[in-house]
Amino acid sequence: MKTARRFKSWLRSRDRRLFRRGLPALLGFVAWLVFGTCLFLWNSREAGSRYVGIAAKAMATKDFETARIATQRLLGLGHEPRRQHVFDLALSLGGLGRDKDAVSLLGVVAPLDSPGYLPGHLFIAQTLLAKTNATLQEIGFAEQHLKYVIALNPQSLDANELLGRIYLRLGKWDLAQKYLSAIVSSRPQTALLLAAALKAQGDTVEARGWAERAARFHRDKVEAAKLDVPASRLAWADALAMLEDYKGAFTVLEAGWTQYGNKAYLSPMGEVCALWVESLTRNRSSDMATQVALIQRGLEYAPQNETLLKHLIALSHMEGPEAEAARATITRMLTAGNAPAILHFTLAIDAWQHGRPDEARQHFGLAFDSASQLPFVANNMAMILAVGDKPDLPRALAIIQPLLDRFPNNPSFRETRGQILVRLGRWQEGVADLEFALPQLASTRSTHSALAEAYRSLGLRDLAAQHERLAKGLPEERTSAQPPAGNK
Repeated sequence: MKTARRFKSWLRSRDRRLFRRGLPALLGFVAWLVFGTCLFLWNSREAGSRYVGIAAKAMATKDFETARIATQRLLGLGHEPRRQHVFDLALSLGGLGRDKDAVSLLGVVAPLDSPGYLPGHLFIAQTLLAKTNATLQEIGFAEQHLKYVIALNPQSLDANELLGRIYLRLGKWDLAQKYLSAIVSSRPQTALLLAAALKAQGDTVEARGWAERAARFHRDKVEAAKLDVPASRLAWADALAMLEDYKGAFTVLEAGWTQYGNKAYLSPMGEVCALWVESLTRNRSSDMATQVALIQRGLEYAPQNETLLKHLIALSHMEGPEAEAARATITRMLTAGNAPAILHFTLAIDAWQHGRPDEARQHFGLAFDSASQLPFVANNMAMILAVGDKPDLPRALAIIQPLLDRFPNNPSFRETRGQILVRLGRWQEGVADLEFALPQLASTRSTHSALAEAYRSLGLRDLAAQHERLAKGLPEERTSAQPPAGNK
Protein backbone atom coordinates (compact mmCIF):
# COMPACT_ATOMS: atom_id res chain seq x y z
CA MET A 1 0.00 0.00 0.00
CA LYS A 2 2.81 2.43 0.82
CA THR A 3 4.36 1.83 -2.57
CA ALA A 4 1.06 2.58 -4.35
CA ARG A 5 0.57 5.81 -2.34
CA ARG A 6 4.10 6.92 -3.11
CA PHE A 7 3.59 6.23 -6.85
CA LYS A 8 0.34 8.25 -6.88
CA SER A 9 2.06 11.08 -5.01
CA TRP A 10 4.95 11.03 -7.45
CA LEU A 11 2.56 11.02 -10.43
CA ARG A 12 0.60 14.08 -9.09
CA SER A 13 3.83 15.97 -8.65
CA ARG A 14 4.91 15.46 -12.23
CA ASP A 15 4.57 18.13 -14.88
CA ARG A 16 1.91 16.78 -17.30
CA ARG A 17 3.34 18.85 -20.12
CA LEU A 18 6.59 16.91 -19.89
CA PHE A 19 4.60 13.60 -20.06
CA ARG A 20 2.82 14.77 -23.19
CA ARG A 21 6.09 15.76 -24.79
CA GLY A 22 7.65 12.33 -24.04
CA LEU A 23 4.63 10.32 -25.18
CA PRO A 24 5.77 10.06 -28.85
CA ALA A 25 9.13 8.70 -27.72
CA LEU A 26 7.42 6.14 -25.50
CA LEU A 27 5.12 5.03 -28.31
CA GLY A 28 8.09 4.82 -30.65
CA PHE A 29 9.96 2.62 -28.18
CA VAL A 30 6.97 0.29 -27.86
CA ALA A 31 6.62 0.14 -31.65
CA TRP A 32 10.30 -0.75 -32.08
CA LEU A 33 9.94 -3.40 -29.36
CA VAL A 34 6.99 -4.99 -31.15
CA PHE A 35 8.79 -4.76 -34.50
CA GLY A 36 11.92 -6.37 -33.06
CA THR A 37 9.91 -9.22 -31.56
CA CYS A 38 8.13 -9.85 -34.88
CA LEU A 39 11.43 -9.69 -36.75
CA PHE A 40 12.98 -12.22 -34.37
CA LEU A 41 10.04 -14.59 -34.71
CA TRP A 42 10.01 -14.19 -38.51
CA ASN A 43 13.75 -14.91 -38.72
CA SER A 44 13.30 -17.98 -36.48
CA ARG A 45 10.55 -19.37 -38.70
CA GLU A 46 12.59 -18.69 -41.83
CA ALA A 47 15.69 -20.29 -40.30
CA GLY A 48 13.61 -23.28 -39.17
CA SER A 49 12.25 -23.80 -42.68
CA ARG A 50 15.78 -23.66 -44.10
CA TYR A 51 17.11 -26.18 -41.58
CA VAL A 52 14.18 -28.55 -42.24
CA GLY A 53 15.12 -28.58 -45.93
CA ILE A 54 18.83 -29.02 -45.17
CA ALA A 55 18.14 -31.91 -42.78
CA ALA A 56 15.84 -33.70 -45.24
CA LYS A 57 18.33 -33.38 -48.09
CA ALA A 58 21.23 -34.51 -45.90
CA MET A 59 19.34 -37.59 -44.66
CA ALA A 60 18.39 -38.50 -48.24
CA THR A 61 22.04 -38.38 -49.32
CA LYS A 62 23.29 -40.01 -46.08
CA ASP A 63 25.24 -36.89 -45.14
CA PHE A 64 24.68 -37.67 -41.48
CA GLU A 65 26.98 -34.98 -40.07
CA THR A 66 25.07 -32.21 -41.86
CA ALA A 67 21.80 -33.81 -40.79
CA ARG A 68 23.00 -33.87 -37.19
CA ILE A 69 23.89 -30.18 -37.19
CA ALA A 70 20.63 -29.17 -38.89
CA THR A 71 18.43 -31.14 -36.50
CA GLN A 72 20.30 -29.81 -33.48
CA ARG A 73 19.76 -26.24 -34.75
CA LEU A 74 16.05 -27.00 -35.19
CA LEU A 75 15.85 -28.26 -31.62
CA GLY A 76 17.74 -25.18 -30.42
CA LEU A 77 15.20 -22.93 -32.16
CA GLY A 78 12.34 -24.82 -30.51
CA HIS A 79 10.99 -25.72 -33.93
CA GLU A 80 8.03 -28.08 -34.05
CA PRO A 81 7.35 -30.97 -34.27
CA ARG A 82 10.04 -31.58 -31.70
CA ARG A 83 9.70 -35.39 -31.58
CA GLN A 84 10.31 -35.62 -35.30
CA HIS A 85 13.52 -33.62 -34.97
CA VAL A 86 14.68 -35.79 -32.05
CA PHE A 87 13.96 -38.89 -34.16
CA ASP A 88 15.91 -37.44 -37.11
CA LEU A 89 18.78 -36.59 -34.78
CA ALA A 90 18.79 -40.20 -33.53
CA LEU A 91 18.96 -41.48 -37.11
CA SER A 92 21.83 -39.14 -37.97
CA LEU A 93 23.76 -40.18 -34.86
CA GLY A 94 23.19 -43.82 -35.75
CA GLY A 95 24.52 -43.11 -39.24
CA LEU A 96 27.63 -41.62 -37.65
CA GLY A 97 28.22 -44.75 -35.63
CA ARG A 98 27.12 -43.23 -32.32
CA ASP A 99 24.74 -46.09 -31.62
CA LYS A 100 24.54 -45.56 -27.86
CA ASP A 101 23.42 -41.94 -28.26
CA ALA A 102 20.99 -42.92 -31.02
CA VAL A 103 19.38 -45.64 -28.89
CA SER A 104 19.06 -43.23 -25.98
CA LEU A 105 17.19 -40.67 -28.12
CA LEU A 106 14.98 -43.35 -29.68
CA GLY A 107 14.01 -44.42 -26.19
CA VAL A 108 12.83 -40.87 -25.53
CA VAL A 109 10.57 -40.53 -28.58
CA ALA A 110 9.48 -44.19 -28.75
CA PRO A 111 9.61 -45.72 -25.26
CA LEU A 112 8.82 -49.38 -24.68
CA ASP A 113 6.31 -48.67 -21.91
CA SER A 114 3.96 -46.23 -23.67
CA PRO A 115 2.94 -45.02 -27.16
CA GLY A 116 5.20 -42.29 -28.50
CA TYR A 117 6.29 -41.15 -31.95
CA LEU A 118 4.87 -43.57 -34.54
CA PRO A 119 7.83 -43.58 -37.00
CA GLY A 120 10.15 -44.18 -34.05
CA HIS A 121 8.26 -47.27 -32.89
CA LEU A 122 8.15 -48.62 -36.44
CA PHE A 123 11.85 -47.99 -37.00
CA ILE A 124 12.84 -49.78 -33.79
CA ALA A 125 10.66 -52.79 -34.67
CA GLN A 126 12.04 -53.00 -38.21
CA THR A 127 15.61 -52.78 -36.91
CA LEU A 128 15.07 -55.55 -34.36
CA LEU A 129 13.40 -57.87 -36.86
CA ALA A 130 16.08 -57.25 -39.49
CA LYS A 131 18.70 -58.80 -37.20
CA THR A 132 19.72 -62.28 -38.28
CA ASN A 133 20.25 -63.24 -34.65
CA ALA A 134 17.18 -61.64 -33.07
CA THR A 135 16.40 -63.34 -29.76
CA LEU A 136 12.95 -64.25 -28.52
CA GLN A 137 13.14 -61.26 -26.18
CA GLU A 138 14.02 -58.87 -29.01
CA ILE A 139 11.13 -60.24 -31.08
CA GLY A 140 8.90 -59.51 -28.08
CA PHE A 141 10.18 -55.92 -27.95
CA ALA A 142 9.48 -55.52 -31.67
CA GLU A 143 5.98 -56.89 -31.13
CA GLN A 144 5.29 -54.30 -28.40
CA HIS A 145 6.54 -51.39 -30.55
CA LEU A 146 4.35 -52.56 -33.43
CA LYS A 147 1.34 -52.72 -31.14
CA TYR A 148 1.94 -49.06 -30.30
CA VAL A 149 2.05 -48.27 -34.02
CA ILE A 150 -1.29 -50.03 -34.44
CA ALA A 151 -2.69 -48.09 -31.47
CA LEU A 152 -1.62 -44.82 -33.11
CA ASN A 153 -2.64 -45.87 -36.63
CA PRO A 154 -4.64 -49.11 -36.97
CA GLN A 155 -4.33 -48.93 -40.79
CA SER A 156 -0.50 -49.03 -40.81
CA LEU A 157 0.39 -51.51 -43.55
CA ASP A 158 3.94 -52.01 -42.35
CA ALA A 159 2.96 -52.67 -38.74
CA ASN A 160 0.17 -55.10 -39.66
CA GLU A 161 2.44 -57.05 -42.00
CA LEU A 162 5.30 -57.24 -39.53
CA LEU A 163 3.00 -58.40 -36.75
CA GLY A 164 1.61 -61.04 -39.09
CA ARG A 165 5.13 -62.25 -39.86
CA ILE A 166 6.04 -62.31 -36.16
CA TYR A 167 3.02 -64.44 -35.28
CA LEU A 168 3.73 -66.82 -38.17
CA ARG A 169 7.24 -67.15 -36.81
CA LEU A 170 5.92 -67.88 -33.32
CA GLY A 171 3.22 -70.26 -34.52
CA LYS A 172 0.36 -68.02 -33.36
CA TRP A 173 -1.69 -68.71 -36.46
CA ASP A 174 -4.91 -66.94 -35.42
CA LEU A 175 -3.10 -63.67 -34.67
CA ALA A 176 -1.12 -63.95 -37.91
CA GLN A 177 -4.39 -64.35 -39.78
CA LYS A 178 -5.92 -61.34 -38.00
CA TYR A 179 -3.19 -58.88 -38.98
CA LEU A 180 -2.54 -60.22 -42.46
CA SER A 181 -6.26 -60.22 -43.30
CA ALA A 182 -6.35 -56.51 -42.48
CA ILE A 183 -3.88 -55.60 -45.23
CA VAL A 184 -4.00 -58.34 -47.87
CA SER A 185 -6.27 -56.30 -50.14
CA SER A 186 -3.77 -53.42 -50.08
CA ARG A 187 -0.70 -55.66 -50.14
CA PRO A 188 -1.51 -58.70 -52.30
CA GLN A 189 2.04 -59.97 -51.85
CA THR A 190 1.02 -61.00 -48.32
CA ALA A 191 -1.58 -63.46 -49.66
CA LEU A 192 0.91 -66.34 -49.45
CA LEU A 193 1.59 -65.56 -45.78
CA LEU A 194 -2.14 -65.51 -45.08
CA ALA A 195 -2.54 -68.82 -46.89
CA ALA A 196 0.17 -70.35 -44.68
CA ALA A 197 -1.60 -69.11 -41.52
CA LEU A 198 -4.94 -70.52 -42.67
CA LYS A 199 -3.43 -73.84 -43.72
CA ALA A 200 -1.75 -74.21 -40.33
CA GLN A 201 -5.17 -73.82 -38.71
CA GLY A 202 -6.67 -76.50 -40.94
CA ASP A 203 -8.72 -74.16 -43.12
CA THR A 204 -7.58 -75.72 -46.38
CA VAL A 205 -10.35 -74.21 -48.52
CA GLU A 206 -9.54 -70.59 -47.59
CA ALA A 207 -5.83 -71.34 -47.68
CA ARG A 208 -6.13 -72.64 -51.22
CA GLY A 209 -8.03 -69.55 -52.33
CA TRP A 210 -5.35 -67.19 -51.03
CA ALA A 211 -2.55 -69.37 -52.41
CA GLU A 212 -4.17 -69.16 -55.84
CA ARG A 213 -4.32 -65.36 -55.55
CA ALA A 214 -0.67 -65.28 -54.52
CA ALA A 215 0.29 -67.45 -57.49
CA ARG A 216 -1.54 -65.15 -59.93
CA PHE A 217 -0.04 -62.01 -58.39
CA HIS A 218 3.57 -63.23 -58.53
CA ARG A 219 3.08 -64.85 -61.96
CA ASP A 220 1.98 -61.48 -63.34
CA LYS A 221 5.02 -59.83 -61.74
CA VAL A 222 7.40 -62.34 -63.32
CA GLU A 223 5.78 -62.23 -66.75
CA ALA A 224 5.69 -58.42 -66.81
CA ALA A 225 9.35 -58.03 -65.81
CA LYS A 226 12.06 -57.60 -68.41
CA LEU A 227 14.74 -58.85 -66.03
CA ASP A 228 14.89 -61.62 -63.47
CA VAL A 229 12.78 -61.03 -60.33
CA PRO A 230 13.87 -63.84 -57.99
CA ALA A 231 11.64 -62.82 -55.07
CA SER A 232 8.48 -63.01 -57.17
CA ARG A 233 9.55 -66.18 -59.00
CA LEU A 234 10.35 -67.95 -55.74
CA ALA A 235 7.05 -66.78 -54.22
CA TRP A 236 5.19 -67.98 -57.31
CA ALA A 237 6.80 -71.40 -56.95
CA ASP A 238 6.02 -71.47 -53.21
CA ALA A 239 2.36 -70.71 -53.93
CA LEU A 240 2.18 -73.49 -56.52
CA ALA A 241 3.86 -75.90 -54.10
CA MET A 242 1.29 -74.98 -51.45
CA LEU A 243 -1.37 -75.83 -54.02
CA GLU A 244 0.45 -79.14 -54.51
CA ASP A 245 1.19 -78.27 -58.14
CA TYR A 246 4.75 -79.51 -57.80
CA LYS A 247 5.28 -79.92 -61.51
CA GLY A 248 4.27 -76.31 -62.09
CA ALA A 249 6.49 -75.09 -59.24
CA PHE A 250 9.48 -77.00 -60.58
CA THR A 251 8.88 -75.67 -64.11
CA VAL A 252 8.76 -72.07 -62.83
CA LEU A 253 12.08 -72.46 -60.99
CA GLU A 254 13.75 -74.41 -63.80
CA ALA A 255 12.79 -71.67 -66.26
CA GLY A 256 14.46 -69.09 -64.03
CA TRP A 257 17.61 -71.17 -63.77
CA THR A 258 17.72 -71.89 -67.52
CA GLN A 259 17.06 -68.31 -68.56
CA TYR A 260 19.09 -66.39 -66.00
CA GLY A 261 21.51 -68.90 -64.45
CA ASN A 262 20.58 -67.67 -60.97
CA LYS A 263 21.85 -70.19 -58.40
CA ALA A 264 19.17 -69.05 -55.98
CA TYR A 265 16.81 -71.41 -57.80
CA LEU A 266 18.89 -74.60 -57.38
CA SER A 267 18.14 -75.44 -53.77
CA PRO A 268 14.40 -74.65 -54.11
CA MET A 269 14.23 -77.02 -57.11
CA GLY A 270 15.54 -79.78 -54.87
CA GLU A 271 13.03 -78.84 -52.17
CA VAL A 272 10.14 -78.98 -54.66
CA CYS A 273 11.23 -82.43 -55.81
CA ALA A 274 11.43 -83.53 -52.17
CA LEU A 275 7.89 -82.29 -51.50
CA TRP A 276 6.74 -83.98 -54.69
CA VAL A 277 8.23 -87.32 -53.70
CA GLU A 278 6.79 -87.07 -50.19
CA SER A 279 3.36 -86.34 -51.63
CA LEU A 280 3.56 -89.34 -53.96
CA THR A 281 4.72 -91.56 -51.10
CA ARG A 282 2.00 -90.32 -48.77
CA ASN A 283 -0.77 -90.73 -51.34
CA ARG A 284 0.68 -93.91 -52.87
CA SER A 285 -0.14 -92.46 -56.27
CA SER A 286 2.94 -93.61 -58.19
CA ASP A 287 5.34 -96.48 -58.56
CA MET A 288 8.90 -96.50 -57.26
CA ALA A 289 10.28 -95.85 -60.74
CA THR A 290 8.59 -92.45 -60.81
CA GLN A 291 9.90 -91.64 -57.34
CA VAL A 292 13.45 -92.64 -58.25
CA ALA A 293 13.27 -90.46 -61.37
CA LEU A 294 12.14 -87.46 -59.31
CA ILE A 295 14.82 -88.05 -56.69
CA GLN A 296 17.51 -88.24 -59.33
CA ARG A 297 16.21 -85.10 -61.01
CA GLY A 298 16.18 -83.18 -57.74
CA LEU A 299 19.69 -84.34 -56.82
CA GLU A 300 21.00 -83.05 -60.15
CA TYR A 301 20.22 -79.53 -58.93
CA ALA A 302 20.55 -79.98 -55.16
CA PRO A 303 22.92 -82.92 -54.49
CA GLN A 304 22.97 -82.20 -50.75
CA ASN A 305 19.21 -82.18 -50.21
CA GLU A 306 18.84 -84.46 -47.20
CA THR A 307 15.17 -85.29 -47.78
CA LEU A 308 15.87 -86.56 -51.28
CA LEU A 309 18.86 -88.55 -50.08
CA LYS A 310 16.83 -90.12 -47.28
CA HIS A 311 14.16 -91.17 -49.78
CA LEU A 312 16.87 -92.57 -52.01
CA ILE A 313 18.30 -94.60 -49.13
CA ALA A 314 14.82 -95.82 -48.17
CA LEU A 315 14.12 -96.95 -51.73
CA SER A 316 17.45 -98.75 -51.88
CA HIS A 317 16.34 -101.05 -49.05
CA MET A 318 13.28 -102.23 -50.93
CA GLU A 319 13.08 -105.07 -53.39
CA GLY A 320 12.74 -104.96 -57.15
CA PRO A 321 14.26 -103.06 -60.09
CA GLU A 322 13.51 -99.63 -58.57
CA ALA A 323 15.50 -100.50 -55.47
CA GLU A 324 18.35 -101.65 -57.70
CA ALA A 325 18.13 -98.31 -59.52
CA ALA A 326 18.26 -96.47 -56.22
CA ARG A 327 21.30 -98.42 -55.06
CA ALA A 328 22.96 -97.88 -58.44
CA THR A 329 22.38 -94.14 -58.08
CA ILE A 330 24.00 -94.13 -54.64
CA THR A 331 26.97 -96.16 -55.92
CA ARG A 332 27.34 -93.92 -58.96
CA MET A 333 27.26 -90.78 -56.83
CA LEU A 334 29.82 -92.17 -54.40
CA THR A 335 32.07 -93.39 -57.23
CA ALA A 336 31.84 -90.07 -59.03
CA GLY A 337 32.60 -88.24 -55.82
CA ASN A 338 29.25 -86.45 -55.83
CA ALA A 339 28.57 -85.43 -52.23
CA PRO A 340 30.13 -88.57 -50.65
CA ALA A 341 30.04 -87.02 -47.21
CA ILE A 342 26.32 -86.35 -47.47
CA LEU A 343 25.68 -89.84 -48.84
CA HIS A 344 27.66 -91.47 -46.03
CA PHE A 345 25.85 -89.27 -43.56
CA THR A 346 22.47 -90.23 -45.03
CA LEU A 347 23.43 -93.92 -44.95
CA ALA A 348 24.38 -93.40 -41.32
CA ILE A 349 20.97 -91.86 -40.59
CA ASP A 350 19.30 -94.82 -42.25
CA ALA A 351 21.37 -97.33 -40.27
CA TRP A 352 20.68 -95.45 -37.04
CA GLN A 353 16.93 -95.43 -37.67
CA HIS A 354 16.94 -99.15 -38.40
CA GLY A 355 18.77 -100.07 -35.20
CA ARG A 356 22.25 -100.58 -36.63
CA PRO A 357 24.28 -98.11 -34.52
CA ASP A 358 27.69 -99.63 -35.32
CA GLU A 359 27.07 -99.32 -39.07
CA ALA A 360 25.77 -95.81 -38.51
CA ARG A 361 28.90 -94.71 -36.67
CA GLN A 362 31.06 -96.20 -39.42
CA HIS A 363 29.28 -94.10 -42.03
CA PHE A 364 29.52 -91.02 -39.83
CA GLY A 365 33.23 -91.65 -39.50
CA LEU A 366 33.62 -92.14 -43.26
CA ALA A 367 31.77 -88.89 -43.90
CA PHE A 368 34.09 -87.04 -41.54
CA ASP A 369 37.24 -88.77 -42.78
CA SER A 370 36.41 -88.15 -46.43
CA ALA A 371 35.62 -84.47 -46.03
CA SER A 372 36.55 -83.20 -42.57
CA GLN A 373 37.48 -79.89 -44.16
CA LEU A 374 33.86 -79.36 -45.19
CA PRO A 375 32.08 -77.38 -42.49
CA PHE A 376 28.76 -79.23 -42.62
CA VAL A 377 30.50 -82.61 -42.38
CA ALA A 378 32.40 -81.56 -39.27
CA ASN A 379 29.19 -80.11 -37.87
CA ASN A 380 27.40 -83.43 -38.44
CA MET A 381 30.24 -85.34 -36.80
CA ALA A 382 30.13 -83.07 -33.76
CA MET A 383 26.39 -83.66 -33.43
CA ILE A 384 26.64 -87.46 -33.63
CA LEU A 385 29.33 -87.43 -30.96
CA ALA A 386 27.02 -85.41 -28.72
CA VAL A 387 24.12 -87.90 -28.76
CA GLY A 388 23.60 -91.53 -27.88
CA ASP A 389 24.24 -93.58 -24.75
CA LYS A 390 27.94 -92.76 -24.65
CA PRO A 391 28.37 -89.23 -26.00
CA ASP A 392 31.87 -87.85 -26.38
CA LEU A 393 31.10 -84.23 -25.52
CA PRO A 394 34.70 -82.96 -25.16
CA ARG A 395 35.60 -84.30 -28.62
CA ALA A 396 32.36 -82.92 -30.08
CA LEU A 397 33.22 -79.48 -28.70
CA ALA A 398 36.78 -79.78 -30.01
CA ILE A 399 35.44 -80.44 -33.53
CA ILE A 400 32.85 -77.67 -33.59
CA GLN A 401 34.99 -74.93 -32.04
CA PRO A 402 37.40 -74.53 -35.01
CA LEU A 403 34.38 -74.21 -37.28
CA LEU A 404 33.10 -71.30 -35.25
CA ASP A 405 36.53 -69.69 -35.30
CA ARG A 406 36.12 -69.63 -39.10
CA PHE A 407 32.37 -69.01 -39.28
CA PRO A 408 31.35 -67.26 -36.05
CA ASN A 409 27.90 -66.25 -37.34
CA ASN A 410 26.78 -69.54 -38.89
CA PRO A 411 23.50 -70.44 -37.16
CA SER A 412 23.80 -74.22 -37.68
CA PHE A 413 27.25 -74.32 -36.12
CA ARG A 414 26.19 -72.06 -33.26
CA GLU A 415 23.18 -74.33 -32.64
CA THR A 416 25.41 -77.39 -32.56
CA ARG A 417 27.77 -75.82 -30.04
CA GLY A 418 24.81 -74.60 -28.01
CA GLN A 419 23.40 -78.14 -27.81
CA ILE A 420 26.80 -79.48 -26.73
CA LEU A 421 27.25 -76.75 -24.10
CA VAL A 422 23.81 -77.44 -22.64
CA ARG A 423 24.65 -81.14 -22.39
CA LEU A 424 27.89 -80.13 -20.63
CA GLY A 425 25.89 -78.06 -18.14
CA ARG A 426 27.34 -74.75 -19.37
CA TRP A 427 23.89 -73.18 -19.45
CA GLN A 428 24.69 -69.50 -19.96
CA GLU A 429 27.05 -70.14 -22.88
CA GLY A 430 24.60 -72.60 -24.41
CA VAL A 431 21.75 -70.07 -24.25
CA ALA A 432 23.83 -67.45 -26.07
CA ASP A 433 24.51 -69.83 -28.98
CA LEU A 434 20.98 -71.22 -29.18
CA GLU A 435 19.27 -67.81 -29.04
CA PHE A 436 21.61 -66.59 -31.78
CA ALA A 437 20.77 -69.53 -34.03
CA LEU A 438 17.05 -69.91 -33.34
CA PRO A 439 15.57 -67.28 -35.72
CA GLN A 440 17.55 -68.64 -38.68
CA LEU A 441 16.88 -72.37 -38.36
CA ALA A 442 14.38 -74.29 -40.44
CA SER A 443 13.88 -76.93 -37.75
CA THR A 444 13.68 -75.55 -34.23
CA ARG A 445 11.99 -78.06 -31.95
CA SER A 446 15.20 -79.46 -30.46
CA THR A 447 16.54 -75.90 -30.11
CA HIS A 448 13.48 -74.83 -28.11
CA SER A 449 13.79 -77.97 -25.98
CA ALA A 450 17.45 -77.26 -25.22
CA LEU A 451 16.64 -73.63 -24.37
CA ALA A 452 13.85 -74.78 -22.05
CA GLU A 453 16.31 -77.06 -20.24
CA ALA A 454 18.94 -74.33 -20.00
CA TYR A 455 16.55 -71.65 -18.75
CA ARG A 456 15.09 -74.06 -16.21
CA SER A 457 18.58 -74.76 -14.89
CA LEU A 458 19.26 -71.02 -14.70
CA GLY A 459 16.08 -70.49 -12.68
CA LEU A 460 14.26 -68.55 -15.42
CA ARG A 461 11.03 -70.50 -15.30
CA ASP A 462 8.88 -68.21 -17.45
CA LEU A 463 11.30 -68.35 -20.38
CA ALA A 464 11.72 -72.08 -19.90
CA ALA A 465 7.94 -72.58 -20.04
CA GLN A 466 7.66 -70.45 -23.18
CA HIS A 467 10.32 -72.46 -25.03
CA GLU A 468 8.82 -75.72 -23.81
CA ARG A 469 5.43 -74.66 -25.18
CA LEU A 470 6.99 -73.79 -28.54
CA ALA A 471 8.84 -77.11 -28.63
CA LYS A 472 5.64 -79.03 -28.01
CA GLY A 473 3.74 -76.98 -30.57
CA LEU A 474 6.11 -77.78 -33.43
CA PRO A 475 6.01 -80.97 -35.51
CA GLU A 476 8.37 -83.78 -34.64
CA GLU A 477 11.77 -83.31 -36.27
CA ARG A 478 13.35 -86.67 -35.59
CA THR A 479 12.84 -89.89 -33.73
CA SER A 480 14.43 -90.35 -30.35
CA ALA A 481 16.95 -92.75 -31.88
CA GLN A 482 17.93 -90.44 -34.69
CA PRO A 483 20.84 -88.00 -34.44
CA PRO A 484 20.33 -84.41 -35.55
CA ALA A 485 20.77 -83.84 -39.25
CA GLY A 486 23.33 -81.09 -38.69
CA ASN A 487 23.12 -79.61 -42.18
CA LYS A 488 20.14 -77.46 -41.36
